[in-house]
Amino acid sequence: MAPEAELKEDESVVDAIDRAVREFPDHDALRTADASITYWEFGTRVEEFASRLRDLTAPGEFIALESGRGPAAVIAMAGALKAARPFVFVDDRDSASSNAEKTGLLGVRLMARGPHGDRPAQFAPIPDDWHTRDGAPVAAGRRTPQLPFAAGEIGYAIHTSGSTGTPKCVLVRTAPLTPVIRDHVTRLRVGPDSRTLQFARLTFDGCITEILWTLTAGGCLVVLDEEHLAPGAVLRDTLERFAITHLKTTPFALTVTEPSDAMRLEHVINGGGPCRPAVIRTWSKVASFHNAYGLTETTVCNLLSDALDPDECRDAVPLGDLVGDCGYLVREPVTGATGDRVRRGELVVTGASVAAGYLTAQGVRPFLGPDGTRAYATGDLVELRDGRLHFVERLDRQVKVRGYRLDPGEIETAVCRHPDVRDAVVVAEAHDDGDPADLDTLVCYYRGDPGPRTVRRHLEGLLDPYKIPSVLERVDAFPHTVNGKVDRDALRSGRRSHATEGAPDTPDEQVLRLVRTLTGVEDARLDDNFFDVGGDSASAVVLVSGLKKLGWADAGVRDVLRAADLRDLADRLRERSV
Repeated sequence: MAPEAELKEDESVVDAIDRAVREFPDHDALRTADASITYWEFGTRVEEFASRLRDLTAPGEFIALESGRGPAAVIAMAGALKAARPFVFVDDRDSASSNAEKTGLLGVRLMARGPHGDRPAQFAPIPDDWHTRDGAPVAAGRRTPQLPFAAGEIGYAIHTSGSTGTPKCVLVRTAPLTPVIRDHVTRLRVGPDSRTLQFARLTFDGCITEILWTLTAGGCLVVLDEEHLAPGAVLRDTLERFAITHLKTTPFALTVTEPSDAMRLEHVINGGGPCRPAVIRTWSKVASFHNAYGLTETTVCNLLSDALDPDECRDAVPLGDLVGDCGYLVREPVTGATGDRVRRGELVVTGASVAAGYLTAQGVRPFLGPDGTRAYATGDLVELRDGRLHFVERLDRQVKVRGYRLDPGEIETAVCRHPDVRDAVVVAEAHDDGDPADLDTLVCYYRGDPGPRTVRRHLEGLLDPYKIPSVLERVDAFPHTVNGKVDRDALRSGRRSHATEGAPDTPDEQVLRLVRTLTGVEDARLDDNFFDVGGDSASAVVLVSGLKKLGWADAGVRDVLRAADLRDLADRLRERSV
């Protein structure tokens, strides 16, 4: 289906929404679980909200929008854009002090509160019970900060997740949204027959593209409570029941939700994390599958692939082609070198899509490169292969294990090249009896059918020996944080609690239990060699420590090195203790 409402080169997203209202007045613009709003109704409500907002606020003054899931929040967002008033979404599930600090920095006086259902949002002062961390009322002495931008230049503020520290307030310009949305409409072939599921929380910037690619093209945005969006069987039912054609969601949701023949999906987009080959194989059966990449600091999305061919993505998944008004550099992390010869390094996004900067108590900290032009260093390690960018790892996730500096993402990609592995997480851990700060063990948790032996053989043909994890542990599911990220601490805790379950009785069983815990090979047998199932010099030391705790006080690393197999090791220790 060719798009019929493609953004023109000279029109903004607001112009495109107005055009959709004129051209498709009787089409559904918004759909909830039990009601719908036509484009004519939507356009009327957006205009009413924008008119009221202009009367209540000054140019450049921020308005807070309550991020409830329903038409009111979407109408308020479109109305703020139309009124040329910058907005920030706030979530009543966040703490009052967090919301107070976010709105206080922006000088917000008013918020639009969206009641449940399809009633319009109501303007109200910032709640009296919002206090900053020092206990001061949020409204005390509040004034709009003097920002170095023209009226209407800033479209919205959005806060980073704060997963690595205090959330940062990012100021995003309005103009760069237009080419980003236009490219999405074209590449995803969005039109008046399209139905997009509004999946992302409104405090996450992924919602911006979902909402705007739909409403600028005359499509229908399906807005549902979160009870309809839980990954797995619930999300599958939602996609079927509401005839969704366009879905952008996370790697987690895509790995735990199975597509079905009853779905009407046309385009599925992976965003928010690395894409695995197994996900492409699964979802390409029902829709065109795309990979997307972008950051809060670079206007949501910078790279979006065309429909991916599963056969061409067996080894790795490209990040995609440029969207919006941006470019990029690959910068060598140590030397800072750039240019055609640098094939692996930190991704630096350049151009107009780079956001205005972080707003701090001291003012705006712009995103600029050494030459003074717009640039944002992403902190992501990427590699150019055949002219296409591939994600390797976060620079701050690089680990050093026994003298080797490793990129866990590179190893995860190699694990996922096995056709029956769906996903993998590689972390550096301390052995059970070691100092938690002493990371001496590389552990791979993976979801899939093959056992650890099979995965180890697979890796032996792909990676240098020092990159192969000592422990390969198959898990049924990955625990996740509220932000949709893999909870690595929970994975680690689960492995350790499993290792301390009831102690076996016989000496042979005790040796096997220790080895299975140290390597993740649950079917380790007495005729296995310790080093063939993943043991190494560091885990040999831990094995000996465990043997001593079991009563073999004179056990030594030499016994492990000389033993032909685990039966031989147990026999040696048993004979010595007679």
